[in-house]
Amino acid sequence: MFLNEKKNYRISAISLGFTAVITQIIVIREFLSVFSSNEPVIGILFSNWMLLTGLGAYLGKFNILKNKNLLAVFQFLTGAIPLITVFLLSALRNRIFTPGRMLSPFEIYYSSFVLLIPFCILTGFLFTIISKNFSGLLKSNRISNIYSLESLGSIIGGLLFNFLFLFVFSTFNSLKILFIINSLISVLFLFVFKKKNAGIITSIAVSVIVFFIIPKNFDKKALEYLYPNQEILDYSETPFGKIIVTKTSDQLNFYENGTTLFSTGDVIKNEEDIHYAMVQNPGNKNILLVSGGISGTVKEILKYDINSLDYVEINPWLIKTGNRFTKNIEENQKVRIINKDARLFLKSTGKKYDVVIINLPSPANIEINRYYTLDFFKDVKNNMTKKGVLSVSLPPTTNYAGAESVNIQSVIFSTLSKVFTNIIIIPGGKNYFLASDGMLSYKIAELIESRQIKTDYVNKYYIDDVQNMTRGKRLTEELNKNAEVNKDFKPVASFLQWKYRLAHFNIPGNIWIFILTIPVLISVFRMNLINTALFTTGLTSISTEIILIISFQILYGYIYQMTGIFITFFMIGLAFGSFRFYKILDTTFKDYSFIQFTFGIYTLLTAFIIFLLNLLSANSIIVHIVFLIMIFISGTLTGTQFSLATKLTGGSIAKISADSYSSEITGSAFGALIVSAVLIPVLGIFITCILIGVLNLIVASFIFSKSKLY
Repeated sequence: MFLNEKKNYRISAISLGFTAVITQIIVIREFLSVFSSNEPVIGILFSNWMLLTGLGAYLGKFNILKNKNLLAVFQFLTGAIPLITVFLLSALRNRIFTPGRMLSPFEIYYSSFVLLIPFCILTGFLFTIISKNFSGLLKSNRISNIYSLESLGSIIGGLLFNFLFLFVFSTFNSLKILFIINSLISVLFLFVFKKKNAGIITSIAVSVIVFFIIPKNFDKKALEYLYPNQEILDYSETPFGKIIVTKTSDQLNFYENGTTLFSTGDVIKNEEDIHYAMVQNPGNKNILLVSGGISGTVKEILKYDINSLDYVEINPWLIKTGNRFTKNIEENQKVRIINKDARLFLKSTGKKYDVVIINLPSPANIEINRYYTLDFFKDVKNNMTKKGVLSVSLPPTTNYAGAESVNIQSVIFSTLSKVFTNIIIIPGGKNYFLASDGMLSYKIAELIESRQIKTDYVNKYYIDDVQNMTRGKRLTEELNKNAEVNKDFKPVASFLQWKYRLAHFNIPGNIWIFILTIPVLISVFRMNLINTALFTTGLTSISTEIILIISFQILYGYIYQMTGIFITFFMIGLAFGSFRFYKILDTTFKDYSFIQFTFGIYTLLTAFIIFLLNLLSANSIIVHIVFLIMIFISGTLTGTQFSLATKLTGGSIAKISADSYSSEITGSAFGALIVSAVLIPVLGIFITCILIGVLNLIVASFIFSKSKLY
């Protein structure tokens, strides 16, 4: 017989993983678009997700679900809640908080916490209940089977999302498909539990209504709440991020992943971005522009008698969208558009440039920070002529966060000083850092006039060269010339940007992290030795995942699509470890400590492997394969350790499942927050790997030495 309770639990476990991973990818992306994407925000979101899922798993052990028929209801809700969560995220952001206002870490924490409560607690609760009921039917501990089946569902979900959903379906259409699947599985439950009438009809009816009645432009409706008083002209999901185009009056606004890229009609900014650097070098024949060309800067560059302009923009969809709405990049034989990461392009091209203009936002996250590092500036100089000029820009200092703002400027100045002989800062709408081994001048208006370049604002009628020089030199004197250097694998600038954000709310340092992690630390002290090791395993697995994702981003400049692929390979390892690999080991504390020890050695080796991959970054195929193998190994070790823990722990199935799952998830929650928000920005990736590796070795030694107590 096809329909029976055992098969239904297996299907439900697979569906749970399938739904959870797709929902996680979608919800995290939507949250980042709303709250602005940087590593501490990512840490907060992952931490809340894991913590609430662990809480749900813990609640499952109290056996509050007496009526099995309620499983059908919960299965139905597993598909319905993500739709509601994503919609509320967009609809409530500007109703609860002032539109456009930057949110504090605490506001991000509690708002994401509240929105994630229903789905995360429900999925964690269902894991424990399904494990308990399935083990009860077979009269043996089958927690590891459910764990591996859930991982299998995650694998299927990750593959489908990354290679189908992302390209074919919009956000809400993807969520509607999840709703249909879970509704059908709830129907299976009702059949198995002999409830065939009202429940089935209701589930199917609601599913049909949701799928056919909700308008196809529901994504647009949600965006209208998120961008009030703006007309939504276009929105699209791309492998590099979500692109949104809005209109206010006659101005077009372009956003990517919630970050403002540019607005049309901003003539002052376009002229400042280009002419401060372009007038410095009389022989500016070959120009490199990194990002921002569709805002109108390409037209400004073409006012000069150049030979070539190489415009590098990693996201080709951004170029297509920009051309469709702005027409700012007209066909010109001098202009070459290169859809490639600028860093990889510089490593592969042999061309020398007279002017290099980096037209990117400030280094608020590691994705952008990689264009402000010592490593990048060295690559730029290797591709510049002897008197070539580099231009990068940062927001001007502000009254509310003056010290933090000066610190950021100091770090960038110090980093540039390690590569270039001369650096000047020209204050404007932003602070423009010009760097060169040749001579540099503050006399912008004079140079513009002497070269007969037609401009609307960057000229003698609006710019006072003497005042600019005075302000620029004063700002330079205020900088700390001994500031730390910004590096790829120690992103000091992005960490200082976060402190700059905290200063806006008068929050000292990272005290917010210690306050938010107090509940986690309290729970650790209540764990037994086995679950403490699982906590460490969870912390290590999420940490290595984050480290690998960030390292990949540093090397290749994009992670939007690869994040889902990384999660999928982690789940493949998780399923392999929990269902197969652990069976070759004995269920003893010796083997339990051995896996913990292996995880420690693996994490220590991760630092060395990343260093080698950085040297091999030009050979992208090999590097991609190694990254996927590493994420697979991390998942395998995690799955193996979890399965061994469930066999070593005594008590009822519900208690074992709840305590083991919640311990691992809580470790992941703590690791996601502390690693992304503190350890990597402050200590760098390599030192972070060493600390986590040593932690695992200590825990492994402790388990081995104390094993006789159990």
